[in-house]
Amino acid sequence: MPPTGSGPMTLWVRSLDRAYNGSGIARYDFRVTSTAPTISPAVPEPEFGQPAEFAFRPDPGLQAKSPVVSYSVKTLGGQADRTFDVTARPDGTATVELALDGLYSENLQVSSRSANGWVSDTAWWGISFDTTPGVSSVTYPENGSGGGIDVPGTFTFTPRVKDVVSYTYTFNNGDPEVTVPAGADHTASIDWSPATDGWHDLTVYATTRSGLQLAPYDYFFTVN
Repeated sequence: MPPTGSGPMTLWVRSLDRAYNGSGIARYDFRVTSTAPTISPAVPEPEFGQPAEFAFRPDPGLQAKSPVVSYSVKTLGGQADRTFDVTARPDGTATVELALDGLYSENLQVSSRSANGWVSDTAWWGISFDTTPGVSSVTYPENGSGGGIDVPGTFTFTPRVKDVVSYTYTFNNGDPEVTVPAGADHTASIDWSPATDGWHDLTVYATTRSGLQLAPYDYFFTVN
């Protein structure tokens, strides 16, 4: 019976006589080499939402025993999780183009299938994204204090990803949301005057040209 996984393994064995009396237990420790394929992005850190090429290479041992004919690919953490198959070349390699759009992170799970039906261990690859907008203000610095009641302050929103076309914001999570368009440089600025002093919270998220709503950012400050 072949092992169904990889890594450290232990085999426990004992013998039984005709009366079913058991012998002492023998222990045998060994390690099963992983059969997972290799996942290699064309660039070390693909950009959020931008097409990126990934190369899959089979485990040499599997390829030598029975050629890899396809790969099963699963994406996790994006706007929509996907599962699909990719046909391998005669040498067992394959490439696929993906645009990763997880607001915080995204992972790939890839396993290979050989001509004899053997399915390999699963390889993992992952990346983290920061899609929150940048927020800044001279009058009301983040985690600081400034200004005062009815003292106007300018808040500037900047993108961390490409193709941002607008920003949506609300103060103190109670005011209605307001959406402002981004300029040609994909930034936007608003003016705001506080009606009360003390602690305040500005929540902002960006939206891309394709209509994707990105992760929100909370900007905390105190009004003098």
